[in-house]
Amino acid sequence: MRKRVFLSTVCLTLLLSACGSNDKSEEKKFSTEKKAEPSAEIKKMNELEKKIATAKVTQASEPKEVKKQVSEKEAPQKTETYVKNIFELTTTDGKKLHVNEVENGVTFEEHKNKIVFLLFFGHRCPPCLGEIPALEKLVEEKGDKLEVIAIEVQRLPEEQLKKFKIAKKINYTLLSGEDATNSKFISYIAERAQWRGSIPFLVGIMPNGEVGTVHVGGMGLGEMKATFDQLSK
Repeated sequence: MRKRVFLSTVCLTLLLSACGSNDKSEEKKFSTEKKAEPSAEIKKMNELEKKIATAKVTQASEPKEVKKQVSEKEAPQKTETYVKNIFELTTTDGKKLHVNEVENGVTFEEHKNKIVFLLFFGHRCPPCLGEIPALEKLVEEKGDKLEVIAIEVQRLPEEQLKKFKIAKKINYTLLSGEDATNSKFISYIAERAQWRGSIPFLVGIMPNGEVGTVHVGGMGLGEMKATFDQLSK
């Protein structure tokens, strides 16, 4: 049993320390399958849906007032389809990011109604380092509508990552992959987005939480702007 655990740990470490492979710049898909257990709200919604279905069968014989009551009081709200707070991430600044799961993506409580660039990068990955100036420029131009959340996946100690942020004058959010919860979030995104370890790796999220693009490989400022415009539609 200990041997299996050790091998699994080694495999995960190799996965997160990769800086590119044979993968070229490409687009991938984001899984729509839910990975979190249904919340009490979701179960309640399912029960309400069953009641509504029953009401539809007998609606021909029901008074109009009863039908109105069912549609207004029992119809589930769209917000109830969210599975709340599946992760609480911690940034290098000590701030918390609360992640919610939705069918086609994820939302960040602290960045509602914003486009989010969720980025996996490494401190010793040349393409990743090459993207930093473009990301900084994009944040300067689109900061009121865009949030860049970059997670360092090559295991740079958090204190060094803080110094890295200062040295590079990074104006967007950084997270350390060494943090236990942040690491679990990396695995969660890797499974849903079919990430095989190549970096930089971008998940572009629309304001409603739906994933609009999953991109492997480096991007220039022009391509980043085009991605932003695509997610804005």
